[in-house]
Formats: sequence, C-alpha cells, structure tokens
Amino acid sequence: MEKLKELLTPKRVIAILVLIAIIVFAFQNLNLVELSFIFFSIKIPLLFLILIMFAVGVFLGWTYKKGDAKKAIKNIQSETQKEISNLQSQIEDLKK
Repeated sequence: MEKLKELLTPKRVIAILVLIAIIVFAFQNLNLVELSFIFFSIKIPLLFLILIMFAVGVFLGWTYKKGDAKKAIKNIQSETQKEISNLQSQIEDLKK
C-alpha cells in the first residue's frame, strides 16, 4: 500500500488525467486540416497536430523547468558555501 501511495502522487494523478483527456480529445478530431507554413502546406489529421503540439509543449515545459532547477541548485550551493565560510571565520575569531 505504501508503494502505491509513493507511485500515485497528486501531481502524477493529475498528469495522467490530463493525458487521458488530451488523447480522448485528439481521437475525437480525426478530420484532415491544412497546415500552411511560409512556402508549403500539407494536409494532416487534426489528431496528429494535437498530439504533436502537446508533445512539443511538454518538451518545452520540461526543458524550462530543468533549467530552473539547475539555477536553484547553483544558488543554494553558493549560499551554503557563503554560510560555511562565514561560520568558519566566526570559529577562527572565537579561537583567538
């Protein structure tokens, strides 16, 4: 039961529900649409367009979030190093 609680976090449950909703929505839109871009145009099923745009959005969100996490980790590391230096200098002052 604990393993199931770890696996089904609220964030994952919401992500699964959104994914199911996107898939249902996409499969209800099977008609062809014309996609035009500068010099060319193609006809593709709206299903593919929806799924591709969703995948692009997930990828961009993931890369943006990953960059934010790296930045936060660097900030925390630098702040921690400053605190350690500060504490070491205070210890040295107390020893004198």
